[in-house]
Amino acid sequence: MNPRSVPPRTNPVRRLLDNAAEAWNMPARGVVEIWVAPFLIALCGAATAFGGKDLYKWFTGEDGFAETMQVVFYALALMFCLFVVNALWRSGRRGVAMLYVVVAAGLVFMLGEELSWGQRIWGWETPESMRQINKQEETNLHNIYGVGSTFKWLQLLVGAYGTLLPLAVWKLGALRRYRDFLSRVVPHYSLIPYFVMLFVWRVYRNFFDAPRDFYFVVSEYNEVLELVLAMGFFLFMVYQLRSLQNEARAQVSHELMQRISAQDDAEITRKAS
Repeated sequence: MNPRSVPPRTNPVRRLLDNAAEAWNMPARGVVEIWVAPFLIALCGAATAFGGKDLYKWFTGEDGFAETMQVVFYALALMFCLFVVNALWRSGRRGVAMLYVVVAAGLVFMLGEELSWGQRIWGWETPESMRQINKQEETNLHNIYGVGSTFKWLQLLVGAYGTLLPLAVWKLGALRRYRDFLSRVVPHYSLIPYFVMLFVWRVYRNFFDAPRDFYFVVSEYNEVLELVLAMGFFLFMVYQLRSLQNEARAQVSHELMQRISAQDDAEITRKAS
């Protein structure tokens, strides 16, 4: 066989990149930026730890950069989630739309917890009953003694969901019959970096003790990865909205072509008669 007649092998990474770019309906460069962003944030968070305690606390501390940006991205994710609910409802997929209503409620809960349900904005006093059981003396659930560990396991489950299920959907051919439904409820594989970091981190933190000399650095680094997760939720909603908008445009184009074809057939029939 002539070597020139053998088609060149496609680089697996390039193939993944091209498939992701097609799914996002954007240039491959945009997908690369999506992939790189969480690692840059993780590195920036780690770098501030070497810049001294004050810089690290500015990045990871209470109402610091990481927590503020979490609120921003959760708020954006909530807004886009409502757009997705509307698009799904109008397309007739009302069961999936209701699932997104549940997601929207979860995002409201996350925002409320991050803002201590408005206490940090309006500055009202923490009720005495809450002050006694909350380690930060604020009005939220995730800082209540004994409850915080539950949130840590929930983070592990969310990280596993966004890491393992996209791989299963991508690799298991048996799931293709449910492709439309799964594409709406499982993140695209291009978003795995936003979930896998928290998943690995939670496995480490939930099952192993942090070194005593670096306990503060390790414990506060979770805020950096929560920021990455918040970005992942936002991008998941952006992906879903773009996908639904592209689907709607394709449907309109298909209906228009069918109408034009029917008009052409009618014209041909009229002339023939």
